[in-house]
Amino acid sequence: MESLDNVKVLTRGESVVLAGVCSGIAEYYHLRKNGIRLAFLLTSLFFAIPAFAYVVLWLVLPEYPTTEAMARHLRRKKLQR
Repeated sequence: MESLDNVKVLTRGESVVLAGVCSGIAEYYHLRKNGIRLAFLLTSLFFAIPAFAYVVLWLVLPEYPTTEAMARHLRRKKLQR
């Protein structure tokens, strides 16, 4: 059985430049935040899809402080099974 302390939840990051989407993705996948931001910026210059995806993720992903609450909820849900 998986450890309940290792529940990972994708959220907007705590170090915010615009909305924290790139920061949250970098924290979730253990990547460099500025690398994700630079990749997003460069691809947004040539394509519109990253900018659209950023706005969608901004609206969909929960904010950083709710991470602990979500992890607790997932732990409880897993214990009920």
